[in-house]
Amino acid sequence: MEIANFKQDMEKCINHVKEDLAQIRKGRATTELVDGILVEAYGAPTPIKNIASIGVLDNKSISIQPWDKTVLDGIVKGVTDANLGLMPVKEGDRVIVRVPDLTEERRKEYVKIMKDRVEDGRISVRQIRQKYMKQIEEEKKNGLPEDEANRQKDEVEKVVKETNARIEEIRDEKEKSLMTL
Repeated sequence: MEIANFKQDMEKCINHVKEDLAQIRKGRATTELVDGILVEAYGAPTPIKNIASIGVLDNKSISIQPWDKTVLDGIVKGVTDANLGLMPVKEGDRVIVRVPDLTEERRKEYVKIMKDRVEDGRISVRQIRQKYMKQIEEEKKNGLPEDEANRQKDEVEKVVKETNARIEEIRDEKEKSLMTL
């Protein structure tokens, strides 16, 4: 088993959690709120960032300017269907997304969503851990010395523990930022 590959997979999990949590807003407009939202374009679900340029107009507004004007309605529908509490409005050849002020109730909803996404990240970590542990067992059956197998398993457990700690730090930071006015 190649520990570098395992560490790389763990890093991907951490980055995925960060990207997921970036879409949960903090009360001001950022492009991360909408760039990963999937919209129906050309017969397939496509991230907005692949079909439009996204910019922040002010603290409460995001501008989405599609390169092909035929996808405007798809963008409005996609942003609405994402259920992030954003209000898209078609304005000429672009979509303006209004970011409403966060209420206490909405903040708590976002914390719940955030915790679900963090748990999805932890599940991914466990699945990758399980895959590599099986790989070590296979190598052990094929002649890998037991001492080496145990050393590799210990290394995997150490990296998993570090990854989970980093995910927890990311969760704590995000929760603080969501609950701060």
